[in-house]
Parts: sequence; structure tokens; C-alpha cells
Amino acid sequence: MLNLKPNAMKKLLFTIIVCLFSLSLLSQSCLPEGIEFTTQEQIDNFQAENPGCTEIEGDVTIEGNGITNLNGLNVLTFIGGGFSIIGNDSLTNLSGLEGLTSIGGNLIIGYLEPWTFDKGNPLLQSIAGLGNLTTIGGNLKIGNNDSLTSLTGL
Repeated sequence: MLNLKPNAMKKLLFTIIVCLFSLSLLSQSCLPEGIEFTTQEQIDNFQAENPGCTEIEGDVTIEGNGITNLNGLNVLTFIGGGFSIIGNDSLTNLSGLEGLTSIGGNLIIGYLEPWTFDKGNPLLQSIAGLGNLTTIGGNLKIGNNDSLTSLTGL
């Protein structure tokens, strides 16, 4: 049987608690209501504003004419809801999403429906950033991405 002095026992207990708390921060889910990114600044600041967030519980929408890259989202591994990448006039690729392995809902990459406005990604050339995606829980919709010539990455 281990015979520790009271101070040593307190230090050991404190160390165990700190270790358990630290482990919970390594892979943390967040944003149950989802998030909509409309500017490059929001994407760039995502990790600073949501430290430890690797799994978004709700829907994620990326829609903004000034968005040029998704590098600020490189920590994401899971999106619990749907994921829409629509209406981005400057986005050429999906680099930054290489860590994403699972989407719980629909994946929509640009679209044009008869009753909606044009929400395509006209300069999007590559979706290779989704190369590690193994699960889509809903539908996959890809459309109105005039520069996209290959589905390499899915």
C-alpha cells in the first residue's frame, strides 16, 4: 500500500485533475448552434476565438465574396450538422479542410436551384482538401462551380 504524506497526496491529486482537464481540451466539441463564416477574417480568427474546438456540433456555412482560403479551419475534424460552401467568388480550393473526416448532415459545394439565387463558387478548381473525408451523413450536392473539372478528393 502506498503511504503518502498529506502534501504529497494533494500534489498527486492536483496533477491527476490537471491532466484529465487537459485531455478534455485536446478534442473539444463546440458551437452547437453552428457557425456561418462570411469573411476571411472570421476564418483566420476561428482558432483564437474557439480554442481547442475541433468538432462543430451544428451546421457550418462558408459564404462570402472575400474568402480566399480556409487555412484557419485546419483543426476541424468533425461537423455534426450540414456543411455548405456556397457563394464564394474568390475561393479556388478547399485547402485547410484536410483534417475533416466526418460530416453529419449534407455536404453542399455550390448550387443553383430554380427558386434561389446563384450560390456557386465560380473560381473553385479543386476539392482535394476534402481528401480525408470518410463520412457524409446526408446528401452530397455539387453544382455551379464553373472552374471545377475534377472530383479528386472525394
